[in-house]
Amino acid sequence: MKLFDAHNHVHLGPRGLAPLLESLALEHSNLHTTSQVYPVAAFAGAAIMSTHSRDYPHVESVVSDLRQKNYKAVPCYGIHPWFLNDVLTDPESTRILENGDEVWLHDLKQRLIQQPDAIVGEIGLDGARWKELQENNTNDVDDENGAGNDNYKSIWERKRVLACPMHLQKDAFVKQLLLATELKRPVSIHVVRAWGELFDSLHEVREIAKQKIEQFQAMESEKTDNTLLYKHKKPTRIKEALLPPKMYFHAFSGKAGVVPSLLAACAKGNIDPNSDVYFGFAPAIPNFYAPKTPSIMRGIGLRRLLLETDLEDATCAWDDLIRCLEGIADALDVDVTEVADETYRNAQCFYFNNNF
Repeated sequence: MKLFDAHNHVHLGPRGLAPLLESLALEHSNLHTTSQVYPVAAFAGAAIMSTHSRDYPHVESVVSDLRQKNYKAVPCYGIHPWFLNDVLTDPESTRILENGDEVWLHDLKQRLIQQPDAIVGEIGLDGARWKELQENNTNDVDDENGAGNDNYKSIWERKRVLACPMHLQKDAFVKQLLLATELKRPVSIHVVRAWGELFDSLHEVREIAKQKIEQFQAMESEKTDNTLLYKHKKPTRIKEALLPPKMYFHAFSGKAGVVPSLLAACAKGNIDPNSDVYFGFAPAIPNFYAPKTPSIMRGIGLRRLLLETDLEDATCAWDDLIRCLEGIADALDVDVTEVADETYRNAQCFYFNNNF
């Protein structure tokens, strides 16, 4: 059985890839016996997800190390919503270039162009990543009439705001989705308590992409009309994708009813919901063990599931990959071998069967 970790951040761990390779060495020597499937399971590779532009060289290095050891590896570049505020408050990252792009977006685009096998990730929206207000920072306090209230201090000290304002998250998310659409790259998406904002963003991307395509087709049609003066039929127009070609909602935290809505939203972008939309559940995230999760997994179906760990410290990566495998098998009431085979095929389709 081949197991592919579709989403992790092991490049950020204290020892990088080394703990995972050590775990695999133990497993191959039959010293690692935490699971009944270890003797027949084999690590196939991983997708390494950046979180910030400063991660990019580390992602590239870990991917290179994996490939040198004959594992499949995919570099993934993008700005995670948790760290977006760092980027957007950095004067150099937000400097506008002559082409109109901010430096951070330009750098992302150039890296993707230079690495045709790279995808966009991890990007997304987070409505639950908070920062505490400083004791003397009253600028963000909403209650303007509370200054004379005896409880005012205790109230505003408990106030919290998103680490990055949602309107800025949406703006950066849309820009990265449009870039993935333009370059025809798959995306790995993080969404926490921001499903309404996600659907709004997908709609915005579809509309912008549609406008760009219509403008291009209008120019092409005008050129064609000048060369087809005696033709009655105009050339057939291809149905262009209005979203990135493949979408992966990692560590899925939505309710069961969100799934069909997501599939429909992707279909509106001319993305096949049956073959190009995927979901993951990570044992490192508490939601993996929630009572609702097995039924959500069943609603999604094995055909759309990927194995993932979402770990930074590679020490537990192999064990968590097995936990993910067994968790899906239990939820779907199927053999672990079937889960391993299908999720490996899904990873192949998502990461490697792309006409970039």
